[in-house]
Amino acid sequence: MKTRDIIRRAGKSLRHAKVRTLLTSLAISVGAFTVTVALAAGAGGQAYTDSLVKNNGDQRSLTVFPKADDSDSDAPKVHDAATSTKQGVLTDSDIETLRKVKGVGEITPAYNISAAYMTRGAEKYDTGIAMKVDRTAMPLAAGSLDDNQIPAGEVVIPDSYLDALGFKDAKAAIGKTLTVHVEKPGAGFGAAPEGKDFTFKIVAVGKKSATVLHYTAELNISTKDGKAIYDYQTAGAGRSGQYYALTVRVKDGFEVQEVKEAIKAKDYSVFSLQDLQQALFQFIDVIKWGVAGFGFLAILASVFGIINTQYISVLERTQQIGLMKALGARRRDVGRLFRYEAAWVGFLGGIIGTGLAVSTSLLNPWIAKTLDLEPGTQLLLFNPVTSVVLVASLMLVAVAAGYFPSRKAAKLDPIEALRTE
Repeated sequence: MKTRDIIRRAGKSLRHAKVRTLLTSLAISVGAFTVTVALAAGAGGQAYTDSLVKNNGDQRSLTVFPKADDSDSDAPKVHDAATSTKQGVLTDSDIETLRKVKGVGEITPAYNISAAYMTRGAEKYDTGIAMKVDRTAMPLAAGSLDDNQIPAGEVVIPDSYLDALGFKDAKAAIGKTLTVHVEKPGAGFGAAPEGKDFTFKIVAVGKKSATVLHYTAELNISTKDGKAIYDYQTAGAGRSGQYYALTVRVKDGFEVQEVKEAIKAKDYSVFSLQDLQQALFQFIDVIKWGVAGFGFLAILASVFGIINTQYISVLERTQQIGLMKALGARRRDVGRLFRYEAAWVGFLGGIIGTGLAVSTSLLNPWIAKTLDLEPGTQLLLFNPVTSVVLVASLMLVAVAAGYFPSRKAAKLDPIEALRTE
């Protein structure tokens, strides 16, 4: 018999037992649905995590801290006047040490700066102030930043400051100026602190975003302006040239992890966003494959359903099998007939399961709104190739499950089969 004829006859046989075929296919579809949704949720979770990491730091930047004390002892250590005041502090000598590490590019100290207040007119407002060190893209309500960096003499303000500073909207603030007043710490009791004004032009207006994990409404300035404020606030205070951390950008062409290990070998503590990303991906993978495991169990259970269905079909069609053999059908053709029937069942189950799973992508807007995520966020990402591979795999599983029933049908003696009532 031709393969086309066998496939067509297999389809007709399944149509004659519609209810049984549908129930067996639905058993497979449960597993297909669960596996497809689990893989889609894993892909969506990884895509969302990747966007979180990109919006919360530069993946080619490393944050270097002083080496943490990893001693298990809680006993106090012997005081050393030469080192005790330097514990937990990085200096210019550390910068020079890091510059010698292969792959290390720009190094920016984490300056500890503060603002007394800001003003645009007569009113004074409290504000935080921070430097934008890396090239992470900032969510902006207006304005733009070349290479995601703030030029010297310019500032990015949060949109929550607009009303207080007298702007009707974000666009109206672009190009205007504001003044930041900083003061030197350490003034005596009752003495007026020494202060200085720094004037900035507003280059952009930032906004809060669900993809930014730690958002703070504050002024953002360049590292050059941050250093100027730091130098002013620490001049004469004995704290100049001391930093709690350094931001190291890895040169293009060098692996971030290799540079990180080289810096750690210099006795520093190093944090990389890639470490956080890998940890989050591992967590998502555990959940994804855990949920998919239930789908695989459902598929495994459906295997026994296919075997049972095929055995019943063989028993019900014993005379038909005998007649086919009497008319010249070979054992191989009979076996293929039942294996193709099993493949049809696997195909139908896979199509139903993956089709229902893909339809859940319509829930993406509702999921994003419920979880208060950015509009357009898709936590269910379906890959057509994965769905095709899954359906093909289910067909192979079904064929394997139908092997023994098909073997039994192929080995039936035609004379004995025709005698069966």
